[in-house]
Amino acid sequence: MNFKKVELNGFKSFADKTEINFGPGVTCIVGPNGCGKSNVADSIRWVFGEQSAKTMRGSSMQDVIFGGTQTRKSQSFCEVTLTFDNSTHMFPDLEYDEVAMTRRLYRSGDSEYLINKQPCRMKDIVDRLHAVGLGKEGYSIIGQGKIEQIMNAKPEDRRSIFEEATGIIVFKARRQEIERRLSNSYNNLNIFLQRMSEVERMLTPLAKQAEKTKRYRELYDSLKHAEINLYIYKHDNAESARAEIGGKIDRIQSGIDAGREEAARLEESYAEGRRRVAENDAALQELNDKILQYTVEMQKKEGDVNVIRARITFFEQQREGEENAVVRAEETLAAAAKNEAAAAESAAANEEKVAACERELDTLGEEIARLNGQLSEYEAWSDESRRSALGRLENLSEIRQNIGQLSAKKEAIEERIAEVFAAAEKRKEELSADKKALAECEDWYEELQEYIAREGEVRRAKEEEIASLAQQADAASEELFQLNARISSLEDRARFYKNVKEDFEGYKFSVKKLMTDARRDAQLSKRIKGVIADIVSCDEKYEVAIETAFGGAMQNVVTATSDDARFLIEHLKRTKGGSITFLPVASLKPHYETEYTRRALKEPGAVGLASELVRYDKYYDNVIYNLIGNTLVADTIANANEISKKYPHAFRIVTLDGDVISTSGSMTGGSRRADSGSLLANERKIGEAEAAIAAAQKERDKLTAARSALEAKRAKAAHELEALRDSFTEARSKLAALEEKHTQLSARVAEEEKDLKVQEDTLAVLNERMQGISSDFTASSAGEEQISRQSDEEDEQSRRRREEYEKLRSELSERNLRKSSLQVYVAQYRAEAENARTEAERCAREQQSLTARIAEAKTNIENIGATLKDLEEMAEKTALTPAQQEELAALRAARDAKQREKEKLNADLESAMERSRAVNDRIEQLSEERHAQEIALTKIDSELENLQARIDEEYQETYEGCLAYKDEAFDVREGQTQVNRLRREINGLGAINHNALEEYEQLSAQYEEMTAQRDDVQKGIDDTTAALEELKGEMQKQFDEGFDQINDNFKKLFKELFGGGRAELQMDYSECDDPLSAGVEIVACPPGKKLTKISLLSGGERALTAIAILFAILMLRPMPFCVLDEIEAALDEANVDKFAQFLKKFAKETQFIVITHRKPTMEKADCLFGVTMEEKGVSKIVSVKLSEVESRLGGDTVI
Repeated sequence: MNFKKVELNGFKSFADKTEINFGPGVTCIVGPNGCGKSNVADSIRWVFGEQSAKTMRGSSMQDVIFGGTQTRKSQSFCEVTLTFDNSTHMFPDLEYDEVAMTRRLYRSGDSEYLINKQPCRMKDIVDRLHAVGLGKEGYSIIGQGKIEQIMNAKPEDRRSIFEEATGIIVFKARRQEIERRLSNSYNNLNIFLQRMSEVERMLTPLAKQAEKTKRYRELYDSLKHAEINLYIYKHDNAESARAEIGGKIDRIQSGIDAGREEAARLEESYAEGRRRVAENDAALQELNDKILQYTVEMQKKEGDVNVIRARITFFEQQREGEENAVVRAEETLAAAAKNEAAAAESAAANEEKVAACERELDTLGEEIARLNGQLSEYEAWSDESRRSALGRLENLSEIRQNIGQLSAKKEAIEERIAEVFAAAEKRKEELSADKKALAECEDWYEELQEYIAREGEVRRAKEEEIASLAQQADAASEELFQLNARISSLEDRARFYKNVKEDFEGYKFSVKKLMTDARRDAQLSKRIKGVIADIVSCDEKYEVAIETAFGGAMQNVVTATSDDARFLIEHLKRTKGGSITFLPVASLKPHYETEYTRRALKEPGAVGLASELVRYDKYYDNVIYNLIGNTLVADTIANANEISKKYPHAFRIVTLDGDVISTSGSMTGGSRRADSGSLLANERKIGEAEAAIAAAQKERDKLTAARSALEAKRAKAAHELEALRDSFTEARSKLAALEEKHTQLSARVAEEEKDLKVQEDTLAVLNERMQGISSDFTASSAGEEQISRQSDEEDEQSRRRREEYEKLRSELSERNLRKSSLQVYVAQYRAEAENARTEAERCAREQQSLTARIAEAKTNIENIGATLKDLEEMAEKTALTPAQQEELAALRAARDAKQREKEKLNADLESAMERSRAVNDRIEQLSEERHAQEIALTKIDSELENLQARIDEEYQETYEGCLAYKDEAFDVREGQTQVNRLRREINGLGAINHNALEEYEQLSAQYEEMTAQRDDVQKGIDDTTAALEELKGEMQKQFDEGFDQINDNFKKLFKELFGGGRAELQMDYSECDDPLSAGVEIVACPPGKKLTKISLLSGGERALTAIAILFAILMLRPMPFCVLDEIEAALDEANVDKFAQFLKKFAKETQFIVITHRKPTMEKADCLFGVTMEEKGVSKIVSVKLSEVESRLGGDTVI
């Protein structure tokens, strides 16, 4: 015997602690439907590790805890213990004769597992049970559901039973573990590949930075060498340079003195030349005076000649004007002829227009006469219509006078009717009020009687309410207890996440050590801003994408400046704390998004920029944009791929699943570990845990308030019960008063009904008279309406005729308007024709005038020619004599000679002045040279001081220290040029990361280390894959051997159970790639039938076939025990008997616990337990004999 007993406490319907001891052979558990028999099988399955609430026939796992009845409270936990006999060392690793496996569940959801009362994991229990061939998945517990599974399941689902039977369930667990490890290894490999990708992405720019830093250092060393040697040279040669410049200054000063002497000599020569020029000016003045006398006389004579010449000019201009006038007159004459012809044509055209307008005027006159005739006809009809309307008005006045008389009579009767009606209504209201009061009295009477009758019921209800409130308060206390337990669990979870954060779990050793040291060292702490994972956050749905975008930089440490980073690096070197990448905020160069990135945001699948999806302090802009500044987040790898095709190499793309497309075009992705940690998620989980704690505390406060409210309600209900007693006493007193009031109201209602009858008769007479008057009134009103209708019809006709009249008048007005317009056009056209004729006449007269003017102008031209000839002769007689002209010419020649002499003297003066200016310019140039040399002399000292200051500041060297760098081959002439060139090259390099070389070496070493780790992981994957394949081979071999044996057993047992026929189990490899996933098909042929699949058999045949399979499995590998839950329910009596015989036969090897209703099964039992519900909803176990089953357990126990 292996399975000794099961103990249940609070499990489902077993509210009390219940113990069932199992003996060897067959133990039957019997009882009526709904008594809780199957709960025993469920309890065993539950301890075996069942996690499905649905399999446990509940909506949640807490449903297995006893939920209470009307008389019992629910329990806060349940517990089941299975005790096994281990004297044969069924569990070889447990050195106990008895092994008790316990599972406990609290309403808070917390679970406990124990082996011999020692805490353990569920896996520890399940693994030990699997090792001996027991488990919830296979055939250790077989219910009707298992039979249905064998009969109706798909071939691939049916396989699990045979896997457990062949013993490969243990291998399957190992296989799943190996596959899980293999999956984890692949996840780790992907992580390594991602990190290596990030490192590769960092290595490329860092290599460039390192190369630039290397070049910078080379240039810097060259610059240092050049500047120091230049400094040494200038320092050593300063005195000789000063002496050389002093000599130059002396030579320049000698040149200045010589120039000043020459300038003095030129000044004397210039003064002599000025004197001679003055003498020449006096002689010129005398000659000019003489010439002036001749000139005045000559000008006087020339004045007369000029007058004549002026007259000649005047007459010539006058002749030219006359000639021009002739030309213009001839042109005007031709234009006048053209204008005369045009005027004649215009006059003819206007006369034609006048004729057309006069024809249209005749037509309009006829239309206007026709319209005037129609208007006269309407005016005649209008007069007749007015006379007819006057007649209707007289008839209407007479009718309305008659209506007025009838109306006065009608009003008088209406007033009387209203008076009687008001009195009747008042009586009705009084009667209604009294009847209502009587009805209310009767209602109150009945209500009070009913109320008093319900006294006992109401008091009982209130007492039950008090009891219910007490029960609810107790339940609230229980819930409060459970909620406090839940809060404690949540607080533990929050503490766990906070500890993870405080202990820097998930960070590499160097980061963890530095951050830990910073807590103790203020110097370190003030230089650290935090790690990237601490300074950024994002929504949960972006966490994978953002963490992938940052990659290994999530563990980078942020500092304010590069000096802080240098200090921290030195600390790591001193303490051997490993290596860390630092990100100085002030030194980092941000990589902002490009125009392509912004355009890509509009593409399908684009979620946003990584830098905009994270939240952080704007102080860290440089850091964030340096790391993920040009990174786009997409929803899926498919959309990301499309975007990268459209914008190749423009930006990096990260998907929400963590796939990456880099700017180089490489793609990284695949599956992620389901349990992989997230540095970004830790803070969120802390917040979620704290929020859950706050919500639970809020719920606890509400529950506490609810419990207090329940207590208050219970006190209030007790007070209300006392008030009810007083209320019923008062109701009895009111009932007596209502009886007296009912009698008085009944008498008053009878009297009011009599008065109302008299008033209603009076109203009937008045209404009859009113009807006669109303009839006459109606007739008169009908006449009035008829006349009014005729009047309306004639008004309508008049309106239409008036509209026609207005239309005619409008047409007449239009015709008159057109007539007036035409008359205006006729007058206009006639005036224009008259004007054209007048213009033609004027042009003719102008032609005559122009012809006469031309003839007159030609005569004037001839006269002016004669006058000009006479004036020419007069001018010739007025000029100077030849002797006078010769003397004047001699004077002018002498003056010209003096003038030339003066010009020569002035040229000599100018030459002297130029030489003097040249000497002065030379003196000035020499002075400037002297000043430049003096500046150079001063510059030697200042340059030497500045160079010495730079050497001291930049290289921390003195003159004596610089001598160690002296290069005898240094070319001083090219020195300054070389220094300038080196400085330009250094400036051309731009910003320099001075730590780039070391960082590159460190990162390269890290990459090599990661490569080695990747190779190790890959080797592990290869080894694990080989082990998995080997395990699969072993599993397949063991399964095939076991399956063939089960198949042989099944063929034999099928014939025995069915009394013939044949059956077999077949492997179905058609729909699987893995032989270890192949399904199992059952083919059976009962006696007298064709070979067919089990799904085509009858229900009883299928059940018996499935039972044959179960017994075939037990023949292969007898179980320590087996639980059967009503598996023979579908069998008839004959087959149940066969089943019972086989059960007894196999009980020699296997301990059976059978839940049944069938008598043949009970007859084969070695021990019989009954399950009953003496108390509703609570199951109990009783030991019974077969003959006592129906009497003690109920009539439906045996079927």
